[in-house]
Amino acid sequence: MAAQESKSPLTEKNMRAHRVVLIPAYNEERFIGSLVIQARQYAATVIVVDDGSKDDTARIAREAGAELVQHKANHGKASALNSGFFYIRQKTKVMRDKHLAVIILDGDSQHSCSDIPAMTAPIFAGEADIVIGSRFLQVKSRIPRWRIFGQHALTAVTNLSSGFNVTDSQSGFRSFSRQALNALDFESEGFSVESEMQFLAREKQLRLVEVPIHALYEEPAKRNPVRHGIDVLNGILKFTGQYRPLMFFSVPGVTLLLVGVAWGVVVVNRFVVYGQLAVGYALICVLLSVLGMILISTGFMLHSVRSLLIDMLNKKN
Repeated sequence: MAAQESKSPLTEKNMRAHRVVLIPAYNEERFIGSLVIQARQYAATVIVVDDGSKDDTARIAREAGAELVQHKANHGKASALNSGFFYIRQKTKVMRDKHLAVIILDGDSQHSCSDIPAMTAPIFAGEADIVIGSRFLQVKSRIPRWRIFGQHALTAVTNLSSGFNVTDSQSGFRSFSRQALNALDFESEGFSVESEMQFLAREKQLRLVEVPIHALYEEPAKRNPVRHGIDVLNGILKFTGQYRPLMFFSVPGVTLLLVGVAWGVVVVNRFVVYGQLAVGYALICVLLSVLGMILISTGFMLHSVRSLLIDMLNKKN
């Protein structure tokens, strides 16, 4: 039956049958019921991963018609997504579906389910493996200014570190092809899983596009924005060291080496002018130059080791 549908042109009715909505949720009893009901208008399957909620999130989600995956304790969004992706992979009928599109939504009703067709269009057209719902590609919502500043700052850092440029690196509204579903496994802790996706997209050579979306900001932020930003930045640094060690170590190494060389020029100039060696300046020059060369060599070594391990794993697979 699935094979017959995959050969026929995809209408909106057919597309609904090929969509799976995945909602990671933690203490979202206020919103989860209506969100599931709205999502079911656009997707035949809605899965809620209850990440150790202490309220009635799980019961309300089930009664609203969602399939439920539960964690006994709160492990974070990345763990919830891993559980949800694993659950979907086990659904045999879904995995045979050539036109599968998995959509993730935040459980706080910030995202509009009416954007789901636009979010899955590039997947069904075979143009993308990951689609990011961007709040800034075309601004369709009234976004608080402090959010705009913070999101742009985090996006700039993520783009520079990952080597993949997008306009909204922190958007939680995304869709994935079957190839992306099978390729992605997240290691994040905290709230940096969206940034990790950019590193993985580059690593796994997945096609990534953005689609403009609406966003609702009627509720106050659940998390301290400063703490949230620091947590994401910490995750970005971790991913940079893990996925791009050459950049992580060599860029600061080259910087230190150049500063050391510049300091050496000062030492030589003082010696020529005054005929005396500025011992303190000379020691600083040597220290900076040595540290710079160590970082550069470390970056090259880790980059080579990582490339070797990847080649070995690819051959093994």
